[in-house]
Amino acid sequence: MMAGLADKKVLLFAPNFFGYELEISNKLKKMGAEVDYFDERPKNNFVTKASIRINKNLLRRKILSYYGTIFKKTERKRYDYVFVINIEAMLPSLLKTLKQQQSSAIFVLYMWDSLQNKKYTLDYLPFFDRIYSFDKTDADAIPGVNFRPLFYIDSYAEIKTNIPIKNALCFIGTVHSDRYQLISEIRKQLAQLSLNTYFFMFFSSPILFFYKKMVDIKFYNARFKEFSFRSFSQHKTIQCIGESFAVLDIQHPSQTGLTIRTIEALGANKKLITTNVHIKEYDFYNPHNICVVNRDRPVIPKSFFETQYCPPEHALKCKYSLEGWLTELFA
Repeated sequence: MMAGLADKKVLLFAPNFFGYELEISNKLKKMGAEVDYFDERPKNNFVTKASIRINKNLLRRKILSYYGTIFKKTERKRYDYVFVINIEAMLPSLLKTLKQQQSSAIFVLYMWDSLQNKKYTLDYLPFFDRIYSFDKTDADAIPGVNFRPLFYIDSYAEIKTNIPIKNALCFIGTVHSDRYQLISEIRKQLAQLSLNTYFFMFFSSPILFFYKKMVDIKFYNARFKEFSFRSFSQHKTIQCIGESFAVLDIQHPSQTGLTIRTIEALGANKKLITTNVHIKEYDFYNPHNICVVNRDRPVIPKSFFETQYCPPEHALKCKYSLEGWLTELFA
């Protein structure tokens, strides 16, 4: 139990994101806090998510109604912390109301998307006492923003080392930007090396796949059956990574921060192949464990698969754990 969180009341808003929001809530409780969790978005269907990102005023009435119900439930409680993760749906007027209701609380914001790519987020910053971003570029460019990389949940560190390895490389993630193009090239390369691979490519909707097929030349040869329209469970993700020698990470080209999959590979003691050259600036970077490839011409040497993983120091593993992440945010 973290002394600083013992008996503290935390109001948590986070998007429904592959179960990470529940892991965060549960870990806060294990660290001694009393937590009330609410989804940051009113719904999680494709139309709602798309409307929020295109123009959230399209859902203004729904958002106001959703948060109005939450505020009625929480207005009589006095929280020590209001913790918001990846703010997207909440309107500034709602945040102002919440600030008035919870005037004695410390407001903490963490962004796992780049602030540079979501300019509207800058309007929220004055409401928060502590602001963190996974992206060092944000922290360097925006006053008041602190840099803190993401985390891995405990289940990754608990992967047994004696699990039989089925795949040389695995990828599990949403399809965006040039990911499909890169995966296709890397799959072809490793097939030529007679190495097994597993690639789980997720689209949130078949509509999005067909739209990409029509407007994006990178998907000209893409086949419907290559993709999944149901997300992988956290349990299956952990199992797949456990059965793989290395993990493939392809960050969005407009982001420099490390994806959560990168940190999970660290937690699981797995080698990593990534397009993110900025990983070389991190304290756990080891070229023996991490292969950085050029996203324009990715080349993976076979020798990378012929040497074993070198575990990092225990203190580094602790730093990037979920508890280490929360400890820093609430210090």
